[in-house]
Amino acid sequence: MNPTENLMKMHSEALKASNAAAAKTLEGFQKLAALNMQTAKVALEESSEQINALLAVRDPKALTELVTSFSKPSPEKLTAYAKAVYAITKEANGEFAAMVEKQVADSNRQLTATVEKLASQAPAGSEGAVEFIRQSLAAAQSAYEQVNTATKQFVQVAEANVEGAAKAAASAKKR
Repeated sequence: MNPTENLMKMHSEALKASNAAAAKTLEGFQKLAALNMQTAKVALEESSEQINALLAVRDPKALTELVTSFSKPSPEKLTAYAKAVYAITKEANGEFAAMVEKQVADSNRQLTATVEKLASQAPAGSEGAVEFIRQSLAAAQSAYEQVNTATKQFVQVAEANVEGAAKAAASAKKR
């Protein structure tokens, strides 16, 4: 392949990857929307049950106790909802990150091959420019790897914090 064909192929693959990323993003939003719809449905059903229970009570003391019990937030439900949102987000981000990593690796491989092809055809005296391009590519790849590593470390810390918060909420409930 000539360099122009390589660049066109890279562009085509980038477009495909972009479409796949958009599809995964929409899939994640659909899952969140379904979760929110289910949560709203359950809340509506519970609200209806609570209204029926309130209307059935004839004793003022029992009514007060019932209203008090209904007004207490449910940490289990909140924790379950937060975990579900986190799981959907984590899955979507993991798939998206894998797609990005694959696309970057493929693009780097193709770009390097193109640069090497151009270097082999470069006129005498252009060795300095070719070396500059090679060093620039190496620096860009190194920077990407550092950002990728830092992002993975951040995700690990975030996951540990979410797990810690869930355990703390469970411990607080037991007390």
